[in-house]
Amino acid sequence: MKIRARRLKNLLLVCSVLLLLATPGAAQNQKTAHATIPFGFWIGDSQLPAGDYQIEHEVSPNLVFFRLKGGKTANEAYMLPVDEDPVKESDFKLVFRTQNGEHHLYEVWGKYGKRILTAAYGLPNPTRENRVEIPMVYR
Repeated sequence: MKIRARRLKNLLLVCSVLLLLATPGAAQNQKTAHATIPFGFWIGDSQLPAGDYQIEHEVSPNLVFFRLKGGKTANEAYMLPVDEDPVKESDFKLVFRTQNGEHHLYEVWGKYGKRILTAAYGLPNPTRENRVEIPMVYR
């Protein structure tokens, strides 16, 4: 039984390493984006406070973590690719959809292209009246 458990553990380790290597750029040159979000907002059904956030791509470009600097607040966002082409650095941003006075994360435009929040997929694109864009900077 111990041999079987050890083999399974080794197989899981190998699969994890292969997954990291298969993700373009994930293992190399890992950078964190930073944004100051001046309002409370929602990611799916989780509410986050206003503040300075670190936005990290974890394991793949489709899993993004929002971490409040200096705080314990963190939330994951599962994204779907809209466009895989990298966005120009001057266009890095977070796109929020406003509804009933609340801000909901809609898209992330960054070095992995444009990505839409899975919970927002199928919703109409925010228009000028209900769209807020917050710039991001990678460091």
